Amino acid sequence: MKYAIKIEYILDEQNKSVLDGQSRICNWAFNHLLKVANDLKEDFIKSGDKTPCKTIYTQRGLRNLLPKLKDNHLFLKSVHSSPLKNSALRLSQSIKNYQDFRKGKRTGPKVGWPRFRSFKRSFFSLLYDEPNKGFKVSGSSLTLTLGINDLGERLKVTGTLKNNLSKFKGAQVKNLRITKNGERFFAVFTVEKVAKNTREINTVASIDPNHKNLGYVVGSDGRAMEIANPYFLKNLQKRIDHLKSRRDKCLRKAKKVELKKDKFFYLPSRRYQKFDKTLKKVLQLRRDQTKTYLYTLANKLFKEYDLVGIGDYTPRGGGLGKKMRRSMNNESLIGRFKETLAWVAKRGGKSFDIWNEKNTTKTCSTPGCNFIHEKSLDPSIRSWKCPSCGIIHIRDENAAKNGLKKLIKKLPCLGHLEEGIRTRCAWRFDGLGIQSLEFRGSPALETLIRRPKLARN
Repeated sequence: MKYAIKIEYILDEQNKSVLDGQSRICNWAFNHLLKVANDLKEDFIKSGDKTPCKTIYTQRGLRNLLPKLKDNHLFLKSVHSSPLKNSALRLSQSIKNYQDFRKGKRTGPKVGWPRFRSFKRSFFSLLYDEPNKGFKVSGSSLTLTLGINDLGERLKVTGTLKNNLSKFKGAQVKNLRITKNGERFFAVFTVEKVAKNTREINTVASIDPNHKNLGYVVGSDGRAMEIANPYFLKNLQKRIDHLKSRRDKCLRKAKKVELKKDKFFYLPSRRYQKFDKTLKKVLQLRRDQTKTYLYTLANKLFKEYDLVGIGDYTPRGGGLGKKMRRSMNNESLIGRFKETLAWVAKRGGKSFDIWNEKNTTKTCSTPGCNFIHEKSLDPSIRSWKCPSCGIIHIRDENAAKNGLKKLIKKLPCLGHLEEGIRTRCAWRFDGLGIQSLEFRGSPALETLIRRPKLARN
């Protein structure tokens, strides 16, 4: 199995500027080849000659232009051949994705023709796509080989990895990508390792995803857990909105800078740059904390269960208000949570599955009772009483129990399974791990049934 290891790459200021220059040159090569591709495309449209198509639409057509381009622009020789050729291959892949979308071979969001890249907006990553070619790892030291200077001398950059790569025993490094987030550089190693054999399934857990909380878990051992959304998301989102508002108000102070004839750009004010720099740090903080939360939760689930299944819930756009839509876009982690569960299961030799959620909420989960409501239950209804058996169900718990039944049907006999819920608790992420809060009444678990009021005499 292949996976990526991202480690911070610590460099001094001089080497940081060197890597920025390498990225700038690769960005220039990408834009130059895109201009060539645009000209060839226009020639093909006007003349109908298919000769330019061999350069534009083949995998190595644009890459084969680089040797001649190096002779005309000597500064390209200061970059290692691997990152430079991958700037051309990246452009060819973008054009292929555009063609596949036009022909109906690619699904998903609309894919357009490639656009010119701005180095000021994003760092052009440096990819060394062959094992141990162009880079060398020795303990916590990483040395990158660059191109040659005017004297024909080979250039190199040496930095320190924050974590030692030697702790990943049995993993073979396939390639290396240098990226940049804010002011920090990262080395992303793609490694290959022998996958673990799938373990025998003895315990199963079913997760019902929703937006009131991240999910509700019911296990084959008779436990039920509510997983709350992380507490920090709303606070960070308010901070992000505040910074965006103050930053965007500074746009009116931008100054127009003339470059050449009919070419110009707007230089933002120093106040805008200050808010933009702070905003990028907060966005990176939210990404890092969210990733830590999801992996901590997935590791805990697979530590206690051999098979974890989750409902195929997909948010729909119709009939949603502005606040609900914003909440779904900014704070719903269901899609990323599914990807995290699948990856952690594969890494640890555990099993992961997705079950169909159709009618699981409005179907009674009591053994022997298959009552189904004719109409869908409104999201505001958090509990309901079955007219057939008379048992009161918690909405999310009932759906998770029905999902658990679907998972067990796919498996051989697991021995004795709990038919009812023995204990209920809430899982909360506190930054250090997952804390389990046992149910002691309605304040501890939001989704539990409220006790009915006693009738007055």
